[in-house]
Amino acid sequence: MKKYFAISLSIFTLAAVVVGASLGVRLFYTSAQNFRSPLAGIEIQPQSVFTPQTEHVVVVILSGLGSNSADLFELPNLQQFQQNGASFSVQVPAPTYTFATWGTLLTGAPPDTNSAPPLDLPPTELQPLTVDTVLTQAQQAQYSTALLGTTAWQKLLSNQSPAYTFFAENPGPESDRIVLKNTLTLIENDQPNLTLIQFSQLNEAFRRNAGVENTRQAAETLDSYLARIRNSLDLSHTVLVVLADHGFTADGGYGGNEPEIIWHPLVIMGKNIIPGNYSDVHQTDIAPTIAALLGLPAPTAAQGRVLTEMLTLDETQQATIQLVLARQRAALSEQYAQQILNEPPPFADQIGKDLAQAQATFIGKNVEGAYQLARLVQQEADRQIALAAATRYNRENLVRLIAIGLIMAGWLGLMWRWRNQYSGIIIMGTIVTISMYHALYQIQGYGYSLSSIFDFTNFPLEVARRTGFSVLTGSAIVTALLLLTGEENWLTLLGAGYGLGLLTTFVFAVPLAWAIWQNGLTVTWHLPAVLPAFWQAAALFEVMVAALFGLLLPWPMMAVNMLLNIIRRSLMKIRQNPAVLPGEPHKS
Repeated sequence: MKKYFAISLSIFTLAAVVVGASLGVRLFYTSAQNFRSPLAGIEIQPQSVFTPQTEHVVVVILSGLGSNSADLFELPNLQQFQQNGASFSVQVPAPTYTFATWGTLLTGAPPDTNSAPPLDLPPTELQPLTVDTVLTQAQQAQYSTALLGTTAWQKLLSNQSPAYTFFAENPGPESDRIVLKNTLTLIENDQPNLTLIQFSQLNEAFRRNAGVENTRQAAETLDSYLARIRNSLDLSHTVLVVLADHGFTADGGYGGNEPEIIWHPLVIMGKNIIPGNYSDVHQTDIAPTIAALLGLPAPTAAQGRVLTEMLTLDETQQATIQLVLARQRAALSEQYAQQILNEPPPFADQIGKDLAQAQATFIGKNVEGAYQLARLVQQEADRQIALAAATRYNRENLVRLIAIGLIMAGWLGLMWRWRNQYSGIIIMGTIVTISMYHALYQIQGYGYSLSSIFDFTNFPLEVARRTGFSVLTGSAIVTALLLLTGEENWLTLLGAGYGLGLLTTFVFAVPLAWAIWQNGLTVTWHLPAVLPAFWQAAALFEVMVAALFGLLLPWPMMAVNMLLNIIRRSLMKIRQNPAVLPGEPHKS
């Protein structure tokens, strides 16, 4: 009776895991696709404009050009720009999928709050950004704007309405050639105050894993485009900004936080720009800097700084920029804490007092003092944003830890309670299964990162194939070892099979439990960290497949053992009582 009960409980547990993992997959992926910034739709009062540093800004995005690739391909025009302009290395916040990085470039906000989708969805499924961008700041100031690139921009910025747009249907060399042609025509005829240009062929070469030579050719083509754009501009009235959105791994992966992905070059040259090599900056700094070049306040959700070290500013201009940025950041911290904690930040009053003191100090002609106080306000506001996020995260994290701890402890207790004399064989089979899975994963050249997920459509099938083969291998080992024991009780054999299924599924579920503890089952008010996100995405499928095989395989495992035992017994009887062959004399 105990064996019947143990087997029934194992079947129920594995069936529940299959259903739960299936539901978890749907919830996790749907929530990631539908994630929106907690600041979406929040009204934050924009700040006033101030003296611009230039009449025109032209921003060129070379999609996919990481710092490693820029160095590897030795692009002569880009290198000349770096020598003659202000050169930086830019760190990209993860996840580093294309639309998330575009959102950061335009808003100055990280992926958690920039309202861009964290995954690269088909253009038809994109929703417009609901957070303020540098384009909207320019339009509110009655500046002319232009946007040229792939059709994804049309969906992502459908509520921005630049005065001039050109969207290429299919990313690649031909689209880039047409984008360049339209760009040169636009600059020659009526150059807007802010022009955003995106080239896609290098990004496509990386994504298609087109090979080193084809990728190099794409990079060299874009490098020649840079020279043509530079030659069409009057840099005594214009600032040219050249940058990327993210890089790629050697095998064409992106989305994670590998160094070759999260670093890309930034070159700024033109009016009022001081040439030189500068310290590393963050991608969130780019939108506030572009805004400051045009005399605009930073987008209202921006969390970066203005790269004032490269600008020819006097003390009054420096202090003015920092005061405008301080007002923006103080308003942002209050709204963010209100959305995350349903209460104002703990030190909102103090931030307000410090901001008022900074403004009074500036009015009193103490420019240096106003500058320092404004910087302190920004730093304190940034701390309040981080504190609000950490406070809510820690609250939810504790609840998840208790719930997951109870579930995993109960599961482990169930396996311990129903252990039997073949537990050693079951453990050996589990080790073989897990080892086989990760060996196959390594042989295929993948890393444990979101960048290894090249296609979310095929990813579940790849995981299922590896998991299924590994479970079958472990099951074959256990079947063979059980055969050597001579066990003939079908309930015992069936119980061993379900023991293997439970233990294997449990081991696959350990990284899933850790990921859910870190991030939650679904994506809600913040984006998951990239490493737990990878394990959650992979382990959900691993657990589902392992539990499904664990539910079905014990029966054929038991049947094979029973059949081979019958055959073995028959052979032993033949050896013990050999039949008399025809024609042989019968011994009396």
